[in-house]
Amino acid sequence: MSGKTLNKYLFKKVYIIKSYAKINLHLEVLNRRSDNYHNLFSLMAELELYDLLKLEEYTLFQKPGEVIIEIINDGGESSSVLKEIPVEKNLITIAVKKYMNDVGMGGHFVFSLKKNIPAGAGLGGGSSNAASALKIVSMIVDRGGKYDLYNAAYSTGSDVPFFLKGGFAFVEGRGESVDRMDFSDESYIILVNNGIHIDTGFAYKSLNKSEQDIIVDCSEKKKNIRERILLKSEWRESFKNDFEESIFRIYPQVGLIKEKMYQNGAFFAMMTGSGSTVFGMFKDEDSAENVQKRLELEGNKVYSTKFRVINN
Repeated sequence: MSGKTLNKYLFKKVYIIKSYAKINLHLEVLNRRSDNYHNLFSLMAELELYDLLKLEEYTLFQKPGEVIIEIINDGGESSSVLKEIPVEKNLITIAVKKYMNDVGMGGHFVFSLKKNIPAGAGLGGGSSNAASALKIVSMIVDRGGKYDLYNAAYSTGSDVPFFLKGGFAFVEGRGESVDRMDFSDESYIILVNNGIHIDTGFAYKSLNKSEQDIIVDCSEKKKNIRERILLKSEWRESFKNDFEESIFRIYPQVGLIKEKMYQNGAFFAMMTGSGSTVFGMFKDEDSAENVQKRLELEGNKVYSTKFRVINN
């Protein structure tokens, strides 16, 4: 960026936000919609694993016009992701442009992103980044309301509305319905992601869902989960991920990681999203650390984390 370009910026206050990952504790794909998306029912939960997003500089134009987004690679374990995705296709760009157009303003935003969350892994890193950018920009612009914010989120991606609320939440529809759940858990979580990138569109297609598939009442599903979530001994039988069968068939090494989690003492293990990350949950720190060491010695890429605690 040239010095001449820098001089035109009106604001240089830095805004910093942690952009958290998520896992799906339960995920059902109910049917294919007429718009070719799918209706879902899921219980999502944020993790302490996060990317760090900063708004370094920005300028605002009071009239609608061009919206320019720059994203600086600030490192991190998954920094190579930013080199592979053009700025125009980054969900940060898509979300902010949608929001600014909806509120009738223009602007130039320079973000920096420290990328720690693996991409294409079922952890929602790109969606979380988009939601974090929307939080910052909507606070700065202070125009419009929650409708514009959530409309931009929903238009950007199915997981983005969840990250505007975070915590533990039931997610329904295409992702637009987010119902926060009052729940906390101190379990130790081990994530394994060995770099297998699973195309989301391919994963959905493999389920072969149609518009004729019957959707049962999700309120009953919520009730059942609220009852069982306090009984960890029942999680293995009560919670599921509809993508596991097809993904494990195509990528048996992903299913093998889940088996190893249980063999090494996890009380619950599952693939998150459409893959390929597998998580295992442990009741004590020593057990989690021992499993992490064993899996790392076998050549796996392992992350240790916990559920994010939100103080309301």
